[in-house]
Amino acid sequence: MDRPLRILILEDTPTDAELAQRELHKAGVVFVAQRVETRESFVQALDTWHPDLVLADYKLPHFDGLSALELLRQRSPELPFVFVSGTMGEEFAIETLHRGASDYVLKGHLAKLGPAVMRALKVAETQSLQRAAEQDLFNSRQMLRTVLDTIPQRVFWKDLDFNYLGCNRPFAADYGYASPQNLIGKTDFDIAPEVSAQRWRVEDRQVMASGQPRLNIEESYIKADGSLGWRVVSKAPLCDQAGQVSAILCTYEDITERKANEERARFLVYHDGLTGLPNHLLAFDRLQQAMAYADREGNKVALLFLDLDNFKTINDSLGHTVGDKLIRKVATRISQCVRDTDTVSRQGGDEFLIVLPALSDTDAGAPVLDKLLQSIHRPMTIDGHELSTTVSIGIAMYPDDGRDFESLMKKADTAMYQAKEAGRNTYRFFNRQMNDDVLENLKMRSGMGHALEHGEFVLHYQPQIDLRSGALMGVEALIRWQHPALGLVPPGRFIPVAEETGVIVAVGEWVLMEACRQAAVWQQSGLPKVSVAVNLSAIQFQRGNLEAIVLRALSQSGLDPALLELELTESILIRNTETILATVQRLKLLGVMLSIDDFGTGYSSLSYLKRFRVDKLKIDQSFVRDLAHDPDDAAIVRAVVQMAHSLGLRTIAEGVEDDHVLNHLRIFHCDEAQGYHIAKPLTAAEMTSYLIAEQQRGDLASAGNNVAQRSFLTQ
Repeated sequence: MDRPLRILILEDTPTDAELAQRELHKAGVVFVAQRVETRESFVQALDTWHPDLVLADYKLPHFDGLSALELLRQRSPELPFVFVSGTMGEEFAIETLHRGASDYVLKGHLAKLGPAVMRALKVAETQSLQRAAEQDLFNSRQMLRTVLDTIPQRVFWKDLDFNYLGCNRPFAADYGYASPQNLIGKTDFDIAPEVSAQRWRVEDRQVMASGQPRLNIEESYIKADGSLGWRVVSKAPLCDQAGQVSAILCTYEDITERKANEERARFLVYHDGLTGLPNHLLAFDRLQQAMAYADREGNKVALLFLDLDNFKTINDSLGHTVGDKLIRKVATRISQCVRDTDTVSRQGGDEFLIVLPALSDTDAGAPVLDKLLQSIHRPMTIDGHELSTTVSIGIAMYPDDGRDFESLMKKADTAMYQAKEAGRNTYRFFNRQMNDDVLENLKMRSGMGHALEHGEFVLHYQPQIDLRSGALMGVEALIRWQHPALGLVPPGRFIPVAEETGVIVAVGEWVLMEACRQAAVWQQSGLPKVSVAVNLSAIQFQRGNLEAIVLRALSQSGLDPALLELELTESILIRNTETILATVQRLKLLGVMLSIDDFGTGYSSLSYLKRFRVDKLKIDQSFVRDLAHDPDDAAIVRAVVQMAHSLGLRTIAEGVEDDHVLNHLRIFHCDEAQGYHIAKPLTAAEMTSYLIAEQQRGDLASAGNNVAQRSFLTQ
């Protein structure tokens, strides 16, 4: 201590206090002292002065040493307390020691006070160090216990007789014990099945005998609740001071959740997360096995490609949650339609694959196909919604249609799209014509983008005549594609591709511009004025800039708007009627003529004929070709002509292939006609010669009979 001792003296006689201090000085004790003689002053000195030692008389007038000792021990249990009294007998002296006094000295033997004080201080210091060490040990044990009970690893240790000496709380919990103390003294046979206990004992013996640890032993075990768990165990020997193995320390980490996640991850590598069905990879493997078996046994394998019809509508309108539930229900129904040896796979979205192995022939899979169509079509209730869907199925056969997964997949996919084109809710087997169509479609898709740039599109023109006079009334412009590899491609083959790729807008604009230009050229050449009728696609209306395109075509060609006829399809007029009506009315204000193409094949309505103020109806060739022999067709054509005339509209019939049809049209008072019986489609140069010849023969009508040219994008 680098300062004087603070000694508090409880004494009512100042002289006795001075004598005691004198003896301490003689003993070489360096100190400062404060004397008190009442309870209040004693307590105040303890609280404010903080003495290092107390010397107390046994009896005082208003206080006593035992009471002071009791107060001190309540406040400072370790502070040395020495009685200095002249009246205390030996019996009382011993009692004071029992009550916590450090020592006692009789006033008649003050020479012993110095040594007594030094002993008391030394004992107090030793006790303080011991208590500090004990507290440190306690804290360390508490910390170790806390660490052991909170780490995820399980920790336990056993003696050489394999009895548990201790464990942490997670280990006890794994085996259904509330406290680690409950396991002390038990063996593995008390807590685990005999097979497991025997295995652990063998491992423990190996560690004890070799003195070497065994690390990272992965093993399964049965938990207290009876479930199967997984853990990684490490065991190490504990040695005494002599280096002899005295116990074994074991730890393990429960990896049950990790193993479950790994198993789930392995499952998802080969299975669909939404339905649990095999995915593309597993379907590939199953098909490989089925093909190998078919080669050995001489049978066939069917690969079915399924695509739900109109699933996107359900998904977009009711949300992905309902869509996912629908997919799961469909997956269940598909699985119920096939054999245990078949494989049902989800490819993603609303697409499924089915592998049907070991088929004797192509027709052997037909019962499964019929079951699939019927089962999937049955209504199902999801989240309060009664839903119904159908499926389109394409089938490719091994080895007939291919000998590897990719080729069979491609052909089954092609057949599936053929099923959709056939009206959906049906199936189609792949055939070679489908493959040829796909290849041709691919070539057209590849070349469509630069066909306009390379000038590959051309217009042909087919004359139209007046049925009363036989005079030439106009021409129909038919687009053709001069494909570098496929030759001259008619519109029926490439227009659907143009619509799918969006090129139809640019193609339609080119047709309009070219038709107006050619009509203006004929007019500027001194030939009769040619009015231009151009068929408009629905996509051109949707883009919203149709009016500007028409104005540009008229402006650049110099053609009079009165000589331009725009032809609409019925499908255009029934979509977003108010918007279409506004566009048509603006076009009408430009002075162009309006007609309706293929009348009778769509949603024919008298209301839109009135609202859209069209000028002409074109009767579809499907009603015209057989009207001379089919009473129903004849009745339809007659009714359309009569209705048109009652509304003040002209009519024109297309597809006239013989004289009988032409005569019937005259009898029905149809106004105009066109077809191969009249003239085939002609190139621009051929049409120019035709016009010149007609002009020379004087067959053209002199007043108001204009030559009509229209673009026909759908034939």
